[in-house]
Amino acid sequence: MIIDCAVHPVLPDGEFNKEIGSPWNLLKLPSLYGDRYAAPFDQLSVPEDQAADPAAVAARLREASVDLAVLSPTTRGYWPNPQQAAAVASAANRMLLERWLTASEAEGRFLGSIRIALNDTDVALREIDRWADDDRFVQIVVPARALATYGEQRFFPIWRAAAERGLVVFVHDDLGTLIEPPPTQVGFPSFYAETHAIRPLSGITQLTSFIVAGVFERLPELRVVFGDVSAHAARSLVVRTDKDWQSDRLEVPWVGDAPTSYLERHVRFLTQAEDEISPHSARSTGTIGGDTSSLVVYGSRHPYWDGMDAKDVFPAWSEQERAQCLAGNAAQFYPRLASRLAAHTSA
Repeated sequence: MIIDCAVHPVLPDGEFNKEIGSPWNLLKLPSLYGDRYAAPFDQLSVPEDQAADPAAVAARLREASVDLAVLSPTTRGYWPNPQQAAAVASAANRMLLERWLTASEAEGRFLGSIRIALNDTDVALREIDRWADDDRFVQIVVPARALATYGEQRFFPIWRAAAERGLVVFVHDDLGTLIEPPPTQVGFPSFYAETHAIRPLSGITQLTSFIVAGVFERLPELRVVFGDVSAHAARSLVVRTDKDWQSDRLEVPWVGDAPTSYLERHVRFLTQAEDEISPHSARSTGTIGGDTSSLVVYGSRHPYWDGMDAKDVFPAWSEQERAQCLAGNAAQFYPRLASRLAAHTSA
């Protein structure tokens, strides 16, 4: 079995803008790929019309032997106007339900993500309530590059709602560049190659914030998946946080356990190409914060150029470890997957 936890369908500009509605659709949508840094090649691995077609995506998943796929369409970044941001998130959720989750060609393969706008917590909570009763939605999606760290108290009601509803929080760098801060602590890089190489840093910063602010301690049921962060890259910083916690824990007494201990209970990472060249890639046991084979879930990131095919995931691992990565970890980590797996197996 294969569960693809990261498929990013394209919402066509014309349809998406129409769905957003007046007055927020009077301006042209920002670029799907971001404006500041452009790759010197096609960013999609398939034509855009195929990435926007449920039948074409479903066919691709069948060819890849994918049983279930979690869809999280990009919404072009962090929108500054709170009313417009809410309209964009709501439009994406409606289109996902009406065009994708009900597509007959998908044969029940598609699962959904709830997009929310972080500008207004009350509005975000209403958007979660609007869709959470439909068990085809298995997660909420928030951008990695936000205007604040996610341990801040203003976001806590959102994480609590996700935990109570059995929804995973998916932290995803969706490439948009509307009002996001520089991608580094020392400003803006010069080249796309730099930007792509340091892409995991935003997610790692958010992971550290979740841990140090005590969000995981306060919400034992919270589950977070980081979409653009290598498990090995993240672990190195959390190990450093472990070291500091041993001497500085007086400042954060609510962090009851070593920071690395929260990884295994609360966090998973999407498969990344750089995981394959890590010195730990062929040795998945005995690592700090949990075995690599238990911390990674498969995500193709289709249709983007830097995606991964299931056949290329950890080829040096045993078949049992690969099976855990390709399906078992997600089945255990996503609270809502059990019923969907049962329904899909019966079908």
